[in-house]
Amino acid sequence: MKIDDLKLFLSVVELGGFTSAADALNIPRANVSRRIKDLEAELNVKLLTRTTRRLTMTSVGLEYYNSLQNIIPMLDHTHEQIRTQSHEPTGNIKIGLLNESDIFIHDLLKRFLEKYPKINLELHLSAVGYRDIFNYGLDASIHIGVVNDGSFVARPIMPFTRKLYASPRYIDQYGRPKSLEDLHQHKVLTLRLPDGQLDNRLIFNRGEVVINSRVISNSSYYIRHAVFQGDCIGILPEIIVKSFVESGELIDLLPEYETTLDNIWLVYPGKKGLSYAARLFIDYILAEMASLLPEQKPRQMAVKAPRE
Repeated sequence: MKIDDLKLFLSVVELGGFTSAADALNIPRANVSRRIKDLEAELNVKLLTRTTRRLTMTSVGLEYYNSLQNIIPMLDHTHEQIRTQSHEPTGNIKIGLLNESDIFIHDLLKRFLEKYPKINLELHLSAVGYRDIFNYGLDASIHIGVVNDGSFVARPIMPFTRKLYASPRYIDQYGRPKSLEDLHQHKVLTLRLPDGQLDNRLIFNRGEVVINSRVISNSSYYIRHAVFQGDCIGILPEIIVKSFVESGELIDLLPEYETTLDNIWLVYPGKKGLSYAARLFIDYILAEMASLLPEQKPRQMAVKAPRE
């Protein structure tokens, strides 16, 4: 069923006949008659009663006409809003961020807001990633690990790679480890993961080590703060502290050692159910992350969610 045919039906009624509608719309009268007949056939009802002198609506046709008088203007208004948004997008977007992901994504968000000044962002920090999408009405969420819900689309952003870091102050006071075994002689803070597991067995690309830490925290913010204060060594995400290493505020203790937990994913319910503004955001983030890390490719892993 075409909207143009519905509008044609309105014109025929309002102008009082096929000929008047055909003249006003500059189309052949036969086309008007055929399209109205096709509309009636699709609806399986008689909308108009035709005689040699006049055209009248049936009771069903009158009800249909009254409904279309409200519906068609609303559709036209909605279409106009969408067309306008394509030139100057507007709307509100709610994005889920994992703890500390707000640090590395901040500059991307800033540039997105500068590019689309009429779009607003609301950020929701969570430790459970995409599982909060429906709970809090999020348009998309950053997630680390397997996405095992088939109602979501999961797009890989980058590997979640971590390394060992300390501040110059810590190294001045306690020295610098030269191997994984040396870590047993140092103060290394370990993380309690959201699922309750202790993240103390570190499997690196060139070996592994079990850390027996005197301090355990479920807050990555606390561990990062303690590292910056010079109180300990921390296993931190490379993407988050990269700029601090470049500025000399942190030291990559064993540059050749890295541990990759999982991929970082951008997860969302599917573009068909998203606003235009949310679709713009998703495309923007994926493109920006690809350009920032052209030399890195996300590891392949089993994910049960559908891909685009």
